[in-house]
Amino acid sequence: MSGGSTVDDSSSKGRTLLVDASVFITLTKVDSIDALLTEAGEIVVPKPVENEITSEPAATALASALENEKLETWDVAFGPLDTAANHLGKELSDEELDGYGHTAIEGDVGLLALALQRNDPDFEMVSPIVVTDDKPLRQTCKALSIPVSGSIGVLIRAVERGEIEPAEAKGKLYAMDEVGARLSASLIRRAERLIDEAVEK
Repeated sequence: MSGGSTVDDSSSKGRTLLVDASVFITLTKVDSIDALLTEAGEIVVPKPVENEITSEPAATALASALENEKLETWDVAFGPLDTAANHLGKELSDEELDGYGHTAIEGDVGLLALALQRNDPDFEMVSPIVVTDDKPLRQTCKALSIPVSGSIGVLIRAVERGEIEPAEAKGKLYAMDEVGARLSASLIRRAERLIDEAVEK
């Protein structure tokens, strides 16, 4: 799992964060979902991703965030789905192609399809950033020049905003590893360094 950030936050307010289930679930497990919900910009969970957030405590956190209008869920147009699936090395099933329902679409495909709509002049989405810890999706986004971030990036930006103290952020980082995020030793060291540097910004 890789959760670092490759995003320039210099114009963070004018952006759309497209959040994957991997990040939402991980941040909820370590009691850090507020670090995501207080990010600058529009926070969006695509409908196919929403359908994947069914375990607790993430499902309750998502319902609460929607109720309190801290994020939105967006439908995904059918057009980009096939392109997104191809980029991820997947094929859409007959169920996904016939009648098209969000319940049949994998979250990563739906999220990438939504990000691919960034160049559609009829679709009002400002500077999309894919927020995911899913390695294949991260690699695909980078290949397509789509900005990407992850759980660790969310923590680092919370430190930059002064919402989380560095020591607390590092505790959350270690907790991510304990709840199954499978962080490598090198990634943890890099994240620790970035957290320390975030205080100086």
